[in-house]
Amino acid sequence: MSFFRSRDFGEDEAALRERVAAWADYSTLESLTDTALGEVTRAEGVDFATALLFDRFEKSSRHARFIRKINALRVSHSGSSKKVDAKVVIVPGALYVERPELGGDGRIVREVAEAFGYETELIPIASFGSVAANASLIRAWIEERHHNRMILVSLSKGGADLKLALAGSDAERTVGNIVAWVNVCGPLNGSRIADWMLANRWRRWFCRAQCLLQRRDFNFITELRHENDALLNFPLRVPRSFRILNLIGFPLTRHMTTRFSKFCHRTLSTWGPNDGTTCLSDVVNWLGDVYPVWGADHYFRPETEARNLIAATLCYLAEELPLHSMGRREGDKHTLPAIV
Repeated sequence: MSFFRSRDFGEDEAALRERVAAWADYSTLESLTDTALGEVTRAEGVDFATALLFDRFEKSSRHARFIRKINALRVSHSGSSKKVDAKVVIVPGALYVERPELGGDGRIVREVAEAFGYETELIPIASFGSVAANASLIRAWIEERHHNRMILVSLSKGGADLKLALAGSDAERTVGNIVAWVNVCGPLNGSRIADWMLANRWRRWFCRAQCLLQRRDFNFITELRHENDALLNFPLRVPRSFRILNLIGFPLTRHMTTRFSKFCHRTLSTWGPNDGTTCLSDVVNWLGDVYPVWGADHYFRPETEARNLIAATLCYLAEELPLHSMGRREGDKHTLPAIV
């Protein structure tokens, strides 16, 4: 296909970064719409489009300070002597029971958080549960513990489950004791992989048959659709005091290490840059701060880099949350845009 150009596999990463930095077109993050990134991908290759989006995030007035701060903390961990008065609660990813080696069980997050002195806990949602079913479990779990201050860390699909859990007329009550949400590679608008699986009759039949044989909910796939009428295509409203930090992988083709991740990245590259599950064009409009992780795929390999990033994020929250809470205004809200 036209978007897989030879230079995607051979160009030095430093040279690629320099080339996109000097590129005059689409000079702002906001100009890189879904349509624009698709055009860049077809013309210049998916790796160029990924590097271009990464560069514009780094230069964005909205995200640059956060990115610089996390970069500094990844080197110094200067905030490691502080911690937030809250429990770190994991919202696990799909298959966290059956495939813990994928990282969806939050083991790394819990080990790093506990080293900082935090208490940790995991919300026991269904490992292969649908978004709606898991959202109900999350909402009930949080509301039962409304006296406990929490930092929620969602992993992969857990981010989609949590987004739906925070929606609805009772969202104020649900988020009242949550001081921050760290979304790690969550497909908050759904995944076009689900659209691809359902678009073809034979692929849809295969997925349905597999779920039936494994006694799993087929809605696990259908509720992760990315299309305009999909379950996750809605604006999320939360109080202004509610901090959201998004840690998202920005891999090049060469960074995909398994046959499955290479397949997913190649499939999603039809639409543009992606981490193997999430289309990175979605991230431009997400609520909160975004930290793009160069070279990381959806599963944040290698493990040492993931540990370093989680540690830096906890340090950041320890430094920023007291300042942020001083500026809280009752009734103020943020809005997470739906897909345009």
